[in-house]
Amino acid sequence: MELTIEQALQQGMAAHKEGKLQDAERLYRVILQSHPAHPDANHNLGVLAVSVNKADAALTLFKTALEANPKIEQFWLSYIKVLVRLNMMDEARQEIKKYKEIGHKSEAIDSLRDQLELSNLKQSLVFAVEEFYQNITNRIVSEAAPGWLFADSFDKYFMESNPFNVMPKKEELSLQNKSFLSTNEQNILQLNSSQILKELNNEKSIFKKYNYLKKLINSDDINLVNASFKEETKADLGYAIEKTFDSKNLNMVIIGGGVCGLFLANSIKSRFGKRANVLVLDNRSRRANTREPFKREWLTHIPANFFKIGQPTNIISLMECFGTNGLIGIPINILETILQLSCKDQGVKFHFSELFDYSYLSNDIIDLIFDATGGRLTECSYSASNSAELNLKIPKTKIDLNYAGVKQLHNIPGVGTDHLDVVLKLSGDFHEPHIGGSKICTHMVKFSGIPINFMQTILEAVKNINSLNLFYVWSGALRNEINEGLILVNILDKESGFLTSVIDDSITLKSLLIDNPNISDYLNKNIISILQMLIGMDVDNQIKIEKPFKYRPYVNLNAGFGSLSGKRVFAVGDSLFCGHPKMGNGLSRHLRFINELLEKMNKD
Repeated sequence: MELTIEQALQQGMAAHKEGKLQDAERLYRVILQSHPAHPDANHNLGVLAVSVNKADAALTLFKTALEANPKIEQFWLSYIKVLVRLNMMDEARQEIKKYKEIGHKSEAIDSLRDQLELSNLKQSLVFAVEEFYQNITNRIVSEAAPGWLFADSFDKYFMESNPFNVMPKKEELSLQNKSFLSTNEQNILQLNSSQILKELNNEKSIFKKYNYLKKLINSDDINLVNASFKEETKADLGYAIEKTFDSKNLNMVIIGGGVCGLFLANSIKSRFGKRANVLVLDNRSRRANTREPFKREWLTHIPANFFKIGQPTNIISLMECFGTNGLIGIPINILETILQLSCKDQGVKFHFSELFDYSYLSNDIIDLIFDATGGRLTECSYSASNSAELNLKIPKTKIDLNYAGVKQLHNIPGVGTDHLDVVLKLSGDFHEPHIGGSKICTHMVKFSGIPINFMQTILEAVKNINSLNLFYVWSGALRNEINEGLILVNILDKESGFLTSVIDDSITLKSLLIDNPNISDYLNKNIISILQMLIGMDVDNQIKIEKPFKYRPYVNLNAGFGSLSGKRVFAVGDSLFCGHPKMGNGLSRHLRFINELLEKMNKD
């Protein structure tokens, strides 16, 4: 008995539902023999083709069904889905546009449209980041090189074992101690990040704003030290990823919660808003889900206009209000505080742990990972495809830093060759600069929090004992009522070892001398003289000595080719290169790089 078209269709659909695919296909094809454009038979045969991974065949069948009856939502949905499956994204978007122009409405089509837009955004964003990093290798070297030239031009003697062998004996300073007074920190009212930013912006007094931020840091405020998952005591990285990311938005991980990591996170959230989920990881943690307070009281020299790109309006004016001459000026720990408050206000998530299981980052839901750890992410491997040794010629330039009490001793233009020979040698994943066969390395210590009215007296005193540039004196760029100064001191290996053993992070000068009565056995006598001079001035006991650090420069010539748990990683900040603190080619340059990256991401 011959079946009607409707009977054949019903039997085919029944067989299809029961999993009798061969019978279903035979019945659908029977229909198409007499009615090639039959919409239901074409569509259902297309569904069968998709189920056996024959998307190309399904495409033609779905298209025929749609042309025969464009009023059926499922035909549109099946056709658009197979276009996506075949990676024909432009065609899929065109079909969605046609569907909407006809006047149809469908939540399923709208959802598919959103998925396509997100997929396109993710692809273009990742491509923009990859393209940016393909073109910055030469820039990284050119931005890092001034620090190398500075080290050899100003601090050359301190790259040797005993620079004081060449110091004139007349260079000696001796001053008497004076009395001390101490001040107590006051607790502040606990507010959330949004309320704190509002309070700061409403406060008219620059002095009160500045001291409010200092007290906030010293109070271990929960907005600064608590992770986003503080209440979940067993929260690990896997939990943080699960609670932060979803399939409907961009998902980014930033490893490192210092200035560059926070600046990047804040900028991304400000640019993409709710479309971006950002998770910041930081291992400066001694307790579960809690990070150490921001400690680096180092004055900055960052142009204020760097914060006008991609930053929320409620912190732009706050950043600009403290500094002078177009500079931010605030210490790093205050800068970090403002950025973290803004991050939390915008919805950035934070996870703090001393150790992370980075295998969780292999999750496909993560779109981008940035390394802002300052080159400390040892679990990440940067492909060392570059030559193990690169020879560079850095042009000599005149560098005038008389205002800091130092003078250029070497590499003066017009004297000898017109360039400095530098060899970049591979060391692990990074390249380290060598001059004259030796790696660049100097030890330094900072005296911070020096009242600004002392600085001219200090500068005059230092000039008499500074033929080798032992001291670098700098007055900050803050407004008069809050301004302060710092001194960078070159020290030797043994001096660094001693100070490292007695200073955890930073301590007052008074504490240093009281706790170490034999300090003169370990430090150069001119450093002791300046210490005594500062203590005599410091009646409020506010000048601190920071933990010693090294300038041991490196560059990452593969900054866009990091790999961590099988995921691509992109370096920012000191993970690109480390600048010289006296030359100022570090943090400012890094923020400029990040702004350029953000502009590229925004453009594409």
